[in-house]
Amino acid sequence: MHFKIVSPSACVDIENIQLAQTQLESLGHQVSLGQHVFSQYRYLAGTIEQRIEDLKQACLDPTVDAVWCGRGGTGAAMLLPYLDKWILNKPIIGYSDTTVLLNYVAMHGGKALHAPVFQEIAVKNLDGSLLSYNALKTISLFNTDQDRVQHYALTSLNGFTQDQVLEDVKILGGNLTVLCTLQGTPYHLQLRQPSVLLIEDVGEPFYRIERCLTQLLQSIDISNLKAVILGDFYQCPQKNVPQTIAEIANEHLEPLGIALYQCEWFGHGQHNRPFWIGKNGKIIDSQLIL
Repeated sequence: MHFKIVSPSACVDIENIQLAQTQLESLGHQVSLGQHVFSQYRYLAGTIEQRIEDLKQACLDPTVDAVWCGRGGTGAAMLLPYLDKWILNKPIIGYSDTTVLLNYVAMHGGKALHAPVFQEIAVKNLDGSLLSYNALKTISLFNTDQDRVQHYALTSLNGFTQDQVLEDVKILGGNLTVLCTLQGTPYHLQLRQPSVLLIEDVGEPFYRIERCLTQLLQSIDISNLKAVILGDFYQCPQKNVPQTIAEIANEHLEPLGIALYQCEWFGHGQHNRPFWIGKNGKIIDSQLIL
């Protein structure tokens, strides 16, 4: 496999990128870096022109199998006006701020992988140990597991999940706060067919989570929203709020007749199992099947 590393968002950690590159190459994969991966412009990994140049070259390179984003943070939304059909040429890998690219690809008929950003391979393995389960699973989805059906366990959180069977639903989502920054722009989240929305967040207090959820539900076509899956809301301070994130979310979703599930396998915490955004899937017996 040939993975091309680009930095469409915030500045990366050079040491961690290089260590991650070494780890992947030791497994027999080819890893090449975009020309501007280590660039710095304020808190960004280069200017808009530099970041777009790397992303476009990676997507148009016939030798590249997938484009892996080095880090999240901020800045990917600045690239949206410059994207075109070329970004659909390759799978895009990442999460967090990369949410904007993943859903752009998904809404334009492509597939993108919600998975750890590249430098996290090193961050979580600084002792030189084998790659994490999440990283290995990401790679496997481009190898032996590419055509294998994946099952993801869900926990039901309201009555609309009982005996629910969803077939051929579009998988969308990612970081809740990042998704909300797109609403009101030409690149906002659009549900053009029956869809399932997976959301997670990091470091946001509960009132901001609820505000973002409210904004999202008021700005999308909820007639096509068949279920919401809550991932990890990592280090989101509850403070003196008596309700959980799940309970707050259900207050908004239950009156709309929308099924609510929860899981522990994706987000900014310890577990971030990769899953395809833009792919059609199913929910059967409290399992997401892709």
